[in-house]
Amino acid sequence: MKKTFNEYALPMIVRSVFSSIMHTADRTIAAIFIGASALVATTLVTPLLYFIYGISALFIGGLGAYVGLLIGREDTLKAKKTSSGIIVLLGIIGLIISVPSLVFSDKISIFLGARGDMIMMASTYLRIISLSFPIMLIARGIDVLIYNDGSPKFSFKLSIIVTIMNLGLNIITVAVLNWGGIFGLAISTVISETVMLIGGLYYYVFKAKILRLTIPTISIKVIARIAYNGLSDFAMMFVDAVMIFVLNQAFIRFLTPSHFEGYAAANVLIVLFYSIYMGASIGLQPIYSQLMGKRDFASLKTLLYYSIKKAIGIGLLVYLASIPISRLVLRLFVDDALTTEYANFFYISIGFAVMFSNLPLQISSFFTAINRPIESVIISVARTLFLIPPIIAYLSIMILGGLGVAVGYLLADAILIVVLVKYMKKVDISQLKVYD
Repeated sequence: MKKTFNEYALPMIVRSVFSSIMHTADRTIAAIFIGASALVATTLVTPLLYFIYGISALFIGGLGAYVGLLIGREDTLKAKKTSSGIIVLLGIIGLIISVPSLVFSDKISIFLGARGDMIMMASTYLRIISLSFPIMLIARGIDVLIYNDGSPKFSFKLSIIVTIMNLGLNIITVAVLNWGGIFGLAISTVISETVMLIGGLYYYVFKAKILRLTIPTISIKVIARIAYNGLSDFAMMFVDAVMIFVLNQAFIRFLTPSHFEGYAAANVLIVLFYSIYMGASIGLQPIYSQLMGKRDFASLKTLLYYSIKKAIGIGLLVYLASIPISRLVLRLFVDDALTTEYANFFYISIGFAVMFSNLPLQISSFFTAINRPIESVIISVARTLFLIPPIIAYLSIMILGGLGVAVGYLLADAILIVVLVKYMKKVDISQLKVYD
């Protein structure tokens, strides 16, 4: 288990954390050269981006799990044709979802809570970022295939190169060339996603081991099968989009702009923990899928439990180690001492709360990987308890102020942990039916 985790999960964790750190550096550049308003503008747009990523996750998450299952069953021809067809489909979906964001960016920004000068900043960011949607979806789809093709090192190196390049472009466009502030921030992302796509296509055409480029097959039945398997990823992203949207509205309604700036700054660091948990899940997806295809049920649970323990240990270590320097880091994103205190409070409270997200996130991703999305959907929907946690968070912010944010996150995950631990002890994976 240790060798498998170190080969597949650990590189993805390092890659995800590194990307988050570089993203933090990007936001630092934005805060220094554009102002804290840049953090708020991108935070306001985040719910929509999560929703769009959720739509794409229907196919990207399902594609990885299904292709991994086919490889485990040694049905490589079907795996190649299916993967090529879904890559084409992802490009079409990217074009479709980019149009509304491009045309109605102003109205969407207002709906998401932008007011005054923030409307122009948020809509500019959204309009430019929308250009990358087709590129990003194809690049992410190919990245999933590279992992399933047994080349995590190539994926790791490509991601690191692109992430560093994105940071360099941000420095050049925002700090040196002063390309319209947030415009430069967004255009750097578009260029970086394009390079990510080119690198992925290079692997797919010239270096692939199993999933080589072939004539694509686009079957309605297979598309429905993959979308069904990716339904859990969509549900998870949709849940996060709803939660962030509700929290943003509560901040706007009940707290001060300084609170919102502090919350936006804290989120830059909090995403590190999600990077650790999701990195472990995404990294092990090919292994889970192939083990299910080989019907090696004993190894599945053992690897899952090992991954959960390792990821929470890494997350806790990062959290405790960062507390002494959190104020110093957060001060880079905000303009005054009071906002820094708000940001530090949000980081410590929400950072502790998201520790409890590890187990639900990993188990949800596990069931997607073994092509049992129904359990993953139930977990994702349960995380909202039919929107009760967002409502509780909204009311808690109204009553308790900033502490309500952590309460909303903590409540749903604590309940889920109790239920999931009992379920995983009883479930017999060998008796679970996988739909073809």
